[in-house]
Amino acid sequence: MISRASLTGAISAGIISADQADKLVSYLSLQAENIQNQQASESLHDPEEVRFTRGFHDIFISLGILILFAGYGVGFGDTLTQGGLPTAAVAGAAAIITWVLAEWFTKIKKLALPSILLTGLFGGSIALVGFGLFTPDVLNNDSEAIQVILSSIFALVGASLFYWRFKVPITLTVIVAGIMGLIVGALTLVTDTKILDYLSWVSLVCGLFAFGCAMYFDTKDTKRETLNTDKAFWLHLLAAPLIVHSILSGMYFEQQTEAYALVSIAVVLAFGAVALIIDRRAMLVAALSYLGFALAYLLESADFSASQLTAISLVLLGSFVLLLGSGWNVARRIVMRPLAGTTLTTYLPPIRN
Repeated sequence: MISRASLTGAISAGIISADQADKLVSYLSLQAENIQNQQASESLHDPEEVRFTRGFHDIFISLGILILFAGYGVGFGDTLTQGGLPTAAVAGAAAIITWVLAEWFTKIKKLALPSILLTGLFGGSIALVGFGLFTPDVLNNDSEAIQVILSSIFALVGASLFYWRFKVPITLTVIVAGIMGLIVGALTLVTDTKILDYLSWVSLVCGLFAFGCAMYFDTKDTKRETLNTDKAFWLHLLAAPLIVHSILSGMYFEQQTEAYALVSIAVVLAFGAVALIIDRRAMLVAALSYLGFALAYLLESADFSASQLTAISLVLLGSFVLLLGSGWNVARRIVMRPLAGTTLTTYLPPIRN
């Protein structure tokens, strides 16, 4: 803002008139107010905002979809299966129904939550079609790995067509999961099931693959303003449990001990640091269960009843979530401090106040 003394001097020097000075003050005040409103809006913006619903209408439609398919699966589908109709046919009919509903609720009405549900239902249905079509009897082969490979390819094609048609972000997660199934099936076949002895390592690689895909979309939208952030969100939800579970289940301990509990907490904290760096709270969801079990084990040596132990563990876990959630931006500034000025920060979301 220009000071009142400067404006008075400009009026005295004949540079501007008093009327022009008043108009300039009004204009600058309005500009300052707009800037403040914009800054306030940016500070309230959630960088991890995901488009779930635009109102109760979405929830109401989603409830109808769930009731419809619950009735189909429990009643109609069960009756058809018992009547001799192949599972692939029942699941195929469900996939067709899902596609038709998506044409209306996703393609035309563009409802977020129903689209997410329909994507999940279509992915599950098309996977069941694959498993029903490529049974060992049909393939004349006892290898379940071949069934997994062919079913994964079938599901991948179906999910890819669904994404091409409807562009629902969560569909990419279904596609990545199909790729994982294909990889695991191929490795199982090539190694004659020996790879299953190293399942935790396979799970870790799959989780890192999903994490890499998520980061690809995150780096394309560091300001979290496009649908790329939704795609990354769902991929992070897929990657997180795979990574955390494979690390903690793959650690060699004769039995659950205090050392295992402490290592679990350390892994969760390290995972939390990564979540802060990439600004993704979704990454921590999978780790919370392990943190809760670790806290419960460490408290087990104290003289608490089972109900007291459960209550205290949940209170501590809830307090941790609330504390971290409330101070997320402060914690992120602390974690990001050593990375200041590095090339890595150009691929990460900006630090917010």
